[in-house]
Amino acid sequence: MASNRAVGRSSKSPGSGRRKVSVLIGIFLLFIAIAGIVIGRDGENKQKLDALVDSVKPAGEPVEVSLLVGSEKRDFLGDARVIEAFRDAGFAISVHTMGSLEMAERVRDGSLPLHDFYFPASSGNEELIGFVDGSVSPQAYLQSNIAIVARRDVAEDLAAQGYVERAEQNFQAEPATLLQLFTSGQRWREVTQSYQSPLAVGVQTSDPTRSFSSSQFAYLMAHTLSDGNLDTPAAIAEAAGQVQPIFQSQGLTEGSSGDSFNQFIASNGQGIPMTVAYDSQFFALALRRPERAQEFALINLVPTVNIEHELIAHESAPQAEEFFEVLKDNRQVQQTLAEYGFAAPPLQSIVPAPPLEKTTALAEELERLM
Repeated sequence: MASNRAVGRSSKSPGSGRRKVSVLIGIFLLFIAIAGIVIGRDGENKQKLDALVDSVKPAGEPVEVSLLVGSEKRDFLGDARVIEAFRDAGFAISVHTMGSLEMAERVRDGSLPLHDFYFPASSGNEELIGFVDGSVSPQAYLQSNIAIVARRDVAEDLAAQGYVERAEQNFQAEPATLLQLFTSGQRWREVTQSYQSPLAVGVQTSDPTRSFSSSQFAYLMAHTLSDGNLDTPAAIAEAAGQVQPIFQSQGLTEGSSGDSFNQFIASNGQGIPMTVAYDSQFFALALRRPERAQEFALINLVPTVNIEHELIAHESAPQAEEFFEVLKDNRQVQQTLAEYGFAAPPLQSIVPAPPLEKTTALAEELERLM
């Protein structure tokens, strides 16, 4: 009989053990679901429950990860090659956008939405990191430069007038020269043959009180006016008053650089034929819609502000170190971010990016004036 029992045990289906494991996992997940109902599915409890569920998912099923990012990174993170690279590493990413200064503001008032990772267009995010008990990783960041994108025919006319210079396939300009143009009171029909508009010459921006790119452009203009002396509240207030007209004349603007740039391209630069952008946004347009990009020109600023976009993990983010590694080391991701213009520091001169506190102080002063 003992022999028959032994034979009986060995003749069981190879999948029976797996079925038992599946049943146990199902019971465990049912327990988690009940616990979720009892203690709530919001806030920190949700993060902890989701992390626990992820830990018992069958092997091979990707871990769902949510990111709150500056909108300028939406196209890069939505590229099929990047999605595939993260999925191959075991992650299914979902991307949500918010202006980077708005993220900082939401940290201060305690209303920052809960996500696994945050990817603002800034570095030195001590308040955000502290708020989410987060972590960062060396080299887990992207880089881009503040620039201007204009209708190509307008850029050609401005080059003929000496406001911008040709630089290989693109253009470049000094912030001081552009500042003089934007505050001259001239009309577009007076400085360009291709855009006979009676509107005053200016540049489109996103909201400098919510969008990091426009706040950095404001800082660059203020830095130019003050010869770099922006070390006191009084100096910041004075400079804000001088650059405020650049932003005031636009009326209501978008809260993020991505929305502002997309609106500019969709309208073919009507109204204001120049917009502040990250150079990476122009490269993304050239990558996705090369024929459309031919209608516009990139005007690099000399000097510019080089921005480091820092990836931050929430304390309960699943497999944070592995996620960081994909961004830093995956060859496919590195190649794609280079194509989107996020890889290299600028070749031209740089105005050091200000601390976030100084950026916020300038934005708050502009908001008070506007």
